[in-house]
Amino acid sequence: MLTTLAALPSNHALAIQLFFVLAVILGACRVVGVVGRWVGQPQVVSEMIAGVLLGPSLLGMLAPDVQASLFPASLMPILYVLAQVALALYMFTVGLEFRPDLLRQRIRGAVGISASGIVVPFALGAAGAVWLSEEPEFFAANVSTAQAVLFTGAAMSITAFPMLARIIVERGLAGTRVGTLALAAGSIDDAIAWCILAIVLASFRGEPKIALFAIGGGFLYVIIAATLVRPIFARVNAAAERNGSVTPAMFALVLTMLMVGAWFTDLIGIYAVFGAFILGVVIPRGMLTQGLIRKIEPLTCALFLPMFFVYSGLNTRIALQPRPSTTLTWSTP
Repeated sequence: MLTTLAALPSNHALAIQLFFVLAVILGACRVVGVVGRWVGQPQVVSEMIAGVLLGPSLLGMLAPDVQASLFPASLMPILYVLAQVALALYMFTVGLEFRPDLLRQRIRGAVGISASGIVVPFALGAAGAVWLSEEPEFFAANVSTAQAVLFTGAAMSITAFPMLARIIVERGLAGTRVGTLALAAGSIDDAIAWCILAIVLASFRGEPKIALFAIGGGFLYVIIAATLVRPIFARVNAAAERNGSVTPAMFALVLTMLMVGAWFTDLIGIYAVFGAFILGVVIPRGMLTQGLIRKIEPLTCALFLPMFFVYSGLNTRIALQPRPSTTLTWSTP
């Protein structure tokens, strides 16, 4: 079999490998999910654990040759790209289920939750960075204390927004006041934290335009989506209401605009997840949103999204965590 694969064109061999790997990923997620539900854990946690079990932390330690054969280096970029597409599709559907009307009623609460969710971890991360900056194992010599403080504080403040959204949807909280507040606070926290990281990256490279593109581009994207894109979708929604369904042409138009939004936000440095989520939020509620959710959500959640969380687990190396010792040490890949 291996000889046959070796004789095939590389793209064909990768396709065969990919089909098998997807089957392994989906099977592992289902098996671990059964155990996870038994102990009260959501499916997304089980998918992360499945990735860790299939990755270098367990399978790579027990059977390194099997793990390397199952997930060769040539296949990992493909899984990464598919995972990013899956994440964009999923966060778009989360945006479709978001309730802006509920947020308007609780805007102060969302801002308050967001502020508390970013100030406390940022302060703790910043304080830790001041202490850790004295250890050469953590930061390079050319990293200033201010850069270390900003980076560590922002990293500690970033929410696992896709995981938060998945748990909210799985627990039936999407469209409720609690779910809306949690998603709004999480999105605000992550947007602020990624902007701070853009500032840090700009200071490292000495290129202020990096931060300008991220922050200014993010605001520009939201404004364009709310003022120019929303009216387009309003007309598409009206056509869907008259037609009684979302036609293939409407579906193709929405997917095209989704990919444009994901491309732009990824390009400027605040990542595709925000572009997809914001685009879903601005679409007027009605036949269009209902039809899009029915078309996108089932296949995305069942097939594509597990790849994103498993991919994260595959890149987790528990053995690289620091061990207690008389001196503080840190191993890097």
